[in-house]
Amino acid sequence: GAKKGVMRTRSTPPHLILLLAAAAAALVFVTFSKTDVSLAVRSRVAGVTSRVSGIPQRRSFFSSRGCSSAPRVTLEPVMTQDKVDTEARAAKKNDIPTGYRWYETMLVLQPKLNEMEKDIQLGYFEKVLGQAKAKNVMKLDRGKHPLSYPMNKNFEAYYVLYSFAGPPSTPGMIQNWSNNPGIDSEGQFLRVLNTRLPEDAMPPSAAAKSEDDASDSLWDL
Repeated sequence: GAKKGVMRTRSTPPHLILLLAAAAAALVFVTFSKTDVSLAVRSRVAGVTSRVSGIPQRRSFFSSRGCSSAPRVTLEPVMTQDKVDTEARAAKKNDIPTGYRWYETMLVLQPKLNEMEKDIQLGYFEKVLGQAKAKNVMKLDRGKHPLSYPMNKNFEAYYVLYSFAGPPSTPGMIQNWSNNPGIDSEGQFLRVLNTRLPEDAMPPSAAAKSEDDASDSLWDL
């Protein structure tokens, strides 16, 4: 009878398998070696570029949440006390009658006066300012300080500065009063110095300039 053919399967030789595996590994190595996975990191301080391989780029907190950059916060400028005083004085500058000028008068008083007696003497000067219809008057009491030179055998005195706006006749009224202050004020004022401020001068500020300064708020007489 006819013999049935038997199909035989030829097995691949082991050395051929090893050869194919080595070729595949070499192909994979060459493929990945051509891929640039390094990242360029530029230093903002020194301007030097270095290459760091295999490190993924880190995402910031805001970029990971869909924000392109950190939100910008705009802060309003701080309003200092000096700026507040300047603006307040600028507003007061136009709040005086036409023809008024800014003046300052320094009063130097006897050091032997107590507080009550000193206030009484200052009241006489304020009466003169009231007669002159002064506006925006401010008193700055500097307290007792040594004199640069003796005055009527006194080596210290009280210093009180008045700043105000008044008509052009105000300096003459102050001069007449200082020449004839009256019996109660005879010898109590060592000096009365009046000064007219420049046209562009700002009105006085009610803020005290140091710890030993006692200033009153602005008022009209």
